Amino acid sequence: MTFEVIGFVIIGVIAGLLSGLLGIGAGVITIPCLLLIFNKIGIPPLAIMHLAIGTSLAAMVFNTLSASYSHYKREAILFNIVKPMGMGIVIGALFGAIIARFLSSYFLQILFGIFETLLGIRYLLPKPKITKEKKLPAFWTLSTIAVAVTTFSTMLGIGGGMINVPILTHFNVPMKKAIGTSAALSFLISLFGATFFLFIGVHTIKVHESIGYLYLPAFIIISIISFFAAPYGAKLAHRLKTIVLKKIFGLALLAAGLIVIFS
Repeated sequence: MTFEVIGFVIIGVIAGLLSGLLGIGAGVITIPCLLLIFNKIGIPPLAIMHLAIGTSLAAMVFNTLSASYSHYKREAILFNIVKPMGMGIVIGALFGAIIARFLSSYFLQILFGIFETLLGIRYLLPKPKITKEKKLPAFWTLSTIAVAVTTFSTMLGIGGGMINVPILTHFNVPMKKAIGTSAALSFLISLFGATFFLFIGVHTIKVHESIGYLYLPAFIIISIISFFAAPYGAKLAHRLKTIVLKKIFGLALLAAGLIVIFS
């Protein structure tokens, strides 16, 4: 139990800081750590990835809410983007949860590992230069983009910030506002994703100390710790240049992705 508690506290601190700093839900870090702990405490292999995804999404609700509020106070959330994408998030979260329900835990683990490895490589590569000014798409185009991003994000238990921030900056949204807006979008993705995962998982698996795809001890500890850690990450996002951090983060993602694939 001591190993579990310490592990969940560390996950909560990292998840909260990254949520505020990069506008992400931090599932890319939370899930590999949860898989490690779940393996150690004997969670059945057939349920382990689904349980990690559901728990990650639920825990992210609180750190992304905290991060969103911190960015809101700094006027870094663009609600003209949140509104159309929020509509797409509801549909995408439902699609993602249903699709994940019919995929094996092993397949989801491999898919997550590949995604994380590619993401790590992207963070290590130089940022491409924008050669042409691009305007934000129309309302329904943004909603459609959100459906696609959220479906994939919910399937893997991530908040979507890793995808949404590059999309927003591609359309020339300033980085700090892209991070703040992405934090708000990640809150919605985690909220609806966790809700649908909870309902779908209730009658699917029975694991001690869990409700459906939600492992309660991890959810409670990570949620509380990350909620209080997120504002510190948001403060850093508005004070620091994050280029060095992103390189370190890229290496961590690359290593974690390979570990998930070959574990």
